[in-house]
This record gives sequence, structure tokens and C-alpha cells, in this order.
Amino acid sequence: MTNAIYKIWLLTVLFTVTACGSSTPPPREPQLLEKLHAAEKDARHALNGGELQRAQHSFNKALILQQSLDDTAGAATTMINLATVAHQLHEDEAALAWLDKILLERAPLYPADSQLTAAFRKAVILTNLGRFGEADTSLQLAEKSCEKKCSQRFNIDTLRARIFLLNGNAETALALAQIVGKAVEAGKEEQANALRVQAGAEEKLQRYADALTHYQSALEMDKPLGLSSRIAEDLNGLARTAKLLGREQDAAAYARRASLVNETKDKSVLSAHE
Repeated sequence: MTNAIYKIWLLTVLFTVTACGSSTPPPREPQLLEKLHAAEKDARHALNGGELQRAQHSFNKALILQQSLDDTAGAATTMINLATVAHQLHEDEAALAWLDKILLERAPLYPADSQLTAAFRKAVILTNLGRFGEADTSLQLAEKSCEKKCSQRFNIDTLRARIFLLNGNAETALALAQIVGKAVEAGKEEQANALRVQAGAEEKLQRYADALTHYQSALEMDKPLGLSSRIAEDLNGLARTAKLLGREQDAAAYARRASLVNETKDKSVLSAHE
């Protein structure tokens, strides 16, 4: 093989190897979709990190982009997220307004599951505000949308039990909460919520030993889930019932533990995302 022929052959081989080893870069998403996905990602990261103002800003950006792309299902989810953020910021009227944008829309724009979720979240916020009549109306709307096997049926039952309890009907609250608390398919988080309502009902009915047991069971479920606010509720419940049972030292310990959780929960969320 002459030098000239060898050089031609070598160049051909190198070109072939380079061509085979290279890959075409993936096509970029259209600009609006790229911006949307970036805004959604930033909003979720901020929400998980407890940066509520930033989450609110990014969810608002995402909503505008979703509406400009006729993504009504995505827009409904984002409005529910905006309601959640507003509620956490204690902007409750703003939270209710976001949910009403879904619930009061006359055109059939939003998916049925989003309407159900919006009605349920509205009932939760109204319950937290002590507006039990309005909460009951919203919860009834969620119940009508929820078939027997819908994913939120246990959440609805637990909230219904909680409303009964807050309205002074401890016996009915207890009966309903017991059903959810024993339902494995409800999931650990909802079982813990039901156990907390059950314990609260037993506390009102002066069944303090039972209440203590069920606050402890709720605490054991909430700890592996990492739910600081619920852990504090469980500990406060334990403190109250231990005191009512005359266990002053235990009550003081539970109360101190609850205080420490409340003092540090916000700091721990932020440090976990640094």
C-alpha cells in the first residue's frame, strides 16, 4: 500500500468511526414548554423547601404558561397548588378564591378529579377557619363527586369525622374515625389522621386512657412519615390526656417535646434543602 493510498484509507476509517460514535443531540423542547417545565420544577422545589413566596411566584408563572398552551388539566392542578401555598401563608381568602376558580367555572374545562380535589381542599380550609356550615357544603360536593372507590374517600370520611368532633358530636366522630383508622387501604397518613380524630373524640368523652393509646398510635405512624406538624399535634394530645390521667411528669415531658418540635420544624425543613 503506497503512502497516498494509506492516507486515504486512514481518513476514511477515521471519518466512519467518528460518524458512528457521534449522536444527534436531542431536539430542544419548544420554548414555552421549556419555560413551563422549568417553572413547575422550581415551584415544587421551593414548596418542598418551605420557600412559600418563591413557590407562589413560580406556580403563578406556570399557570400563565399553561393557560397560554390550553393546558386546562395542568392549570387546575396549579391552581390547587396555589391554594395550598396561600393557605400555608395564612392568605385563606386567596386560597378559597383559587379553588373557586375551578369550582365556579361554568364551562366544562377542568377534569372531574380536579373538581373533587378542589371541593375537598376548600372543605379543609373552611374547617380550619371554623366555618363548619360552609365546610359541610363543600364536603358534600366532594362526596357527590367521589364514587365508592375514588382515591379520596378515606380523606373525606376523616374530615367528616373531624367536623362532627368540632361541632360537638364526639360519638359520631368516634364511630366514623374508627372505621378509617382500621382501613389499611386508607394509607398510613390517613390512618394517623383518623386515629388523631378518634383520640380527640375519646378525650371529649372522657375516655382518657383510650385517647392516650390512640394519640400514641398516631405518633408512631406520623414519625416515619416525617410530618412535624402532625407529630406536634400528637404530642400535645398526649400531654393533655396524660395530665388528665394524673401523670404530671409524663404530661410535662410530652408538652416539652411538642414545644421543641414546633420551635424547630421550620428550620429543619429549610436546612434539609440547602
